Amino acid sequence: MRTMRVLWIIVLLSIVFTGVLFSVQAQDEEATEDNLVELVALSPEFADWLANYPDWIGQGWQSDGDYWYIEFYSADWEEWLGYATVNVVTKEFADYLVPSPLPPEEFQEGQARVTELVLHDPEVLARLVEPLLWDVYVDFNRWDRVWEVTYYRGVNAVRVICTYHPEEDYFSIDSIGDPNVFDEETAFEDARSEAISLAYTADGVDAALEGYDDWTTYSEHLGDGIWTVEFAAGDQELFFAQVDIENDVVLEAGASR
Repeated sequence: MRTMRVLWIIVLLSIVFTGVLFSVQAQDEEATEDNLVELVALSPEFADWLANYPDWIGQGWQSDGDYWYIEFYSADWEEWLGYATVNVVTKEFADYLVPSPLPPEEFQEGQARVTELVLHDPEVLARLVEPLLWDVYVDFNRWDRVWEVTYYRGVNAVRVICTYHPEEDYFSIDSIGDPNVFDEETAFEDARSEAISLAYTADGVDAALEGYDDWTTYSEHLGDGIWTVEFAAGDQELFFAQVDIENDVVLEAGASR
């Protein structure tokens, strides 16, 4: 009888211990996001930048295995402040972006070097013919971390995109083209992204995509801000939506299976 009682006590203690262990594990999982946000925020890469935004907001989620995606916004989600992909095991950054402007002295040095590089490029000179007849504007795109040298003459324009390589301390030219064309392409891609995001808010889309990790989207602009968006996995269509991005409305949507 005493042996049975001891066995029951052992079983009960085992159940209690297991429950406490699961509780601690659950708390650790819940704390992971906050811990990683704090880790990134206090890192040398982000600390000084986020100090400019006292009420910054951080959020994150598991992106792939041991890697978490952490991103930051200013107060009230008004401005995106950058991201980092963190390995939760090593606590190292796989990649990150801090959209901070360059210090004045670094900007002035870069401006002089990139201007000289561009004015010695044969293709740029062929487009300008007479560089002195063009107005020039040099800017550092802090979001894409590239330099943009743009020449204007009436309705004509030439934009040169350059990248700085700090490891070897040199600049390279990435592209040369008409910024008006760039703007049109950018506007189209922005509209397409907006259409996909709006379609993703349609009722039933989550259920339709459940169980599919490799789904993708196909979209088509029908004109006047109307887009069709198809969610598919391989050759199988899972969900369809027609949206109006100008009025922020889902016009039609439904599962395909």
